Amino acid sequence: MMSEDEQLEKLMKPEYISSLTRAIELIRKLDNLGFLDVISGILSDDETLKTVFSLLTSDDVLSLTTKTDSVMVLLKIMSEEKNVKALSNLLEIVTVIQNKGLIDPVMGILKDDAAMGAIMGLLSNDFTMNLLMNEKPILASLGTLDLSVAPHYVNMIKAVENAIKTDTVTPVGGMMGTLRAMKDEDAQKGLGIVFSILRSLGKTCSDEFNCSAKK
Repeated sequence: MMSEDEQLEKLMKPEYISSLTRAIELIRKLDNLGFLDVISGILSDDETLKTVFSLLTSDDVLSLTTKTDSVMVLLKIMSEEKNVKALSNLLEIVTVIQNKGLIDPVMGILKDDAAMGAIMGLLSNDFTMNLLMNEKPILASLGTLDLSVAPHYVNMIKAVENAIKTDTVTPVGGMMGTLRAMKDEDAQKGLGIVFSILRSLGKTCSDEFNCSAKK
């Protein structure tokens, strides 16, 4: 075993001077930041030291040591300025969703195999695929709708619903039956709406034909 003088003499060799200088500089910086006091406190507290040691020797930490290359690649990606901003925005979105109380329902759906199967089936069916393939003309057409009259669309659907689910519909037969049915005021209003729709359809078809002819 080397004596203290021999060890000191070895450390003073030129090949060790640079490393010693860097080590001392690092220790000085850690001391200025207060890390040495923290480390000293950890080392003097047996319970804390056991906790740290258990953490360092846990299976999760040990598994990371075998994946250092992947971890370093991930850290490199996360350290890029554009990715830092993207991650920051993502965390902000998650925070807002959490504050709105939406995280739990979303997590519940993600953990529910039946719900996820239904969602995947909805996204991958022929109807959805057709919508995606024709989204431009569909959106262009929907953009021409006057949504201020949406209540009228709903009323029309309700009227059709009420008519087709009525079990006591009286059949109308022949010209005389039609004339008798036409005496009903509501039937007259309905017929007026039908003719109004027919006129609008005719005008729309005419406009489309003229536009196509001009092209």
